[in-house]
Amino acid sequence: MKRRIFGNMRRAGVVTAAAAVALLGSAGIASAATGEAYASGPGVFGSANWQWTKSGWTNGNAAVRDTSCDGNSVYIRFQVKTTSGSVYSTTPRRNGGGCGSTSSWGGLTYDAGYYVSGVRVVTCVDDYGDDTCYYSSWKDNPLT
Repeated sequence: MKRRIFGNMRRAGVVTAAAAVALLGSAGIASAATGEAYASGPGVFGSANWQWTKSGWTNGNAAVRDTSCDGNSVYIRFQVKTTSGSVYSTTPRRNGGGCGSTSSWGGLTYDAGYYVSGVRVVTCVDDYGDDTCYYSSWKDNPLT
């Protein structure tokens, strides 16, 4: 009887250990691919992060800070590159709060309806004439 109890306990321990290894091994597979980017220049700093999908992203966050006291507002937007090479810009998100202010947005999503190969963040100072903009490097979509 004693032998059977210890045998069952040993078998239960092996099964538990195997389940733990399987669970830990699958955690890496189930984790979501994320991206982040920063773009800045005189007068503006912007950052963003997101969770990739094949056709864009979900759970995106973006923030833009006015780092100059020049009276010009600042904004942030994304540029999206499709697998066919086309580039599209999202709607700018503006910060008109002035010197030292930061505006942020959460829960951002984008769905191009087809495969997205990369994204970059663009921050701009809304100055006279053409706006002055700064670009992050392209961030490749690991899902496409």
